[in-house]
Amino acid sequence: MSTKERVTDSSQSASWHAHREAERLSDPGLLPGLESFIASSKSKDELKAAYFILGALGANASDPRCAHMLAERLPIEKDKYVLASALEALAKIEKPADFPLEAVFACLLDDRWLVRHAAIRALCKTQSASVEERLLQHLSSTSEPYDMIYCHVTLGEVGGARSLPALQAGLASRKRDVKASAEAAIRAIGLRLNSSVE
Repeated sequence: MSTKERVTDSSQSASWHAHREAERLSDPGLLPGLESFIASSKSKDELKAAYFILGALGANASDPRCAHMLAERLPIEKDKYVLASALEALAKIEKPADFPLEAVFACLLDDRWLVRHAAIRALCKTQSASVEERLLQHLSSTSEPYDMIYCHVTLGEVGGARSLPALQAGLASRKRDVKASAEAAIRAIGLRLNSSVE
């Protein structure tokens, strides 16, 4: 997965095929070996690949251990690309209401946009009531368009009626993508609220 190759089409590379194979992994028996590999690896590319595998495995096997392993790595990783990879992997996995999200919340304050955006996305697929509050706090404190867009998208997935005023404020944005993401989130929340009443 971390092999560097010179190819004209990414689908011809061994790395591309390895990533497609990794996306299908679902055997929780791989976790002990993966955990040992992550603990001993010093290569950024290898760690990014391992986190990609953890995300796919956690999503396919619905195994919360994968999410916990990723969350435990967040305070350790300093490289923005490796940290963002761990957060992106965490975004793929369902997280229960009691899942510890403090390390993800800390990443919302990171100066590096790559980390912040990945952290916002990592807050999807969760049942924690604190997520909506943290996203609304972040949304109210930023004027960065892409932060706003990512918050809108994630609130569209996890937010409720409480998010609607902040999303409606986004409709006034002069940035087309900010406005469109707010509209999409309002629609998604409306559908969820209507289906829960039926």
